[in-house]
Amino acid sequence: MKRFAYIRISDKDQNEDRQVLTMKKEGIDDRDVFIEKMSGKNFNRPQYQLLKQLVREGDEIVFDSITRMGRTMKETLKEYEWFVENGIHLKFIKEPMINTSTDQDDIIKTAVQKVILTVLAAFAEKERIDSKIRQAEGIQAAKAKGKHLGRPRVKITPEFKEAYTKWKQEEITAVEAIKISKVSKTTFYRLVKELNEI
Repeated sequence: MKRFAYIRISDKDQNEDRQVLTMKKEGIDDRDVFIEKMSGKNFNRPQYQLLKQLVREGDEIVFDSITRMGRTMKETLKEYEWFVENGIHLKFIKEPMINTSTDQDDIIKTAVQKVILTVLAAFAEKERIDSKIRQAEGIQAAKAKGKHLGRPRVKITPEFKEAYTKWKQEEITAVEAIKISKVSKTTFYRLVKELNEI
């Protein structure tokens, strides 16, 4: 039996170190740890799909939690069943009650396991949806207060004004003016527009 680990974080701003440490404690070799920095809304993830291609009957995949596997109930249940049908064992550190086992003949145990799995997968999906709703509400609230979202807007600086003046007087080219201003082409022309409207 070969043991693998799958680690997923939702975006690049999050940190996978805690999950990596968990897998080290499990004794899983670094080369057998698959790390993904993607949303769990679907299973079209490169590392996850690669792992599915590599595992064989009798192997085990360790997850920190069912939420690391996926966050959509229907698809997560489908993936879970695929592993079971192919004889691949699944271990969930935080939800050991849904770990697969070789004792699949225990009908009652398997039925209870499926119920628990369904409930956990449903909560994972609800949590993802609630997070999206909170994010959208936060954006709307910020906009209502007149707050600018995203990257800070570049303001007109003395360097820009100097470059702009020379450019207007045709002493330098636009490319040179942009270089002196230390801004992008798009930002340069946006600032030009703002300056002309003053």
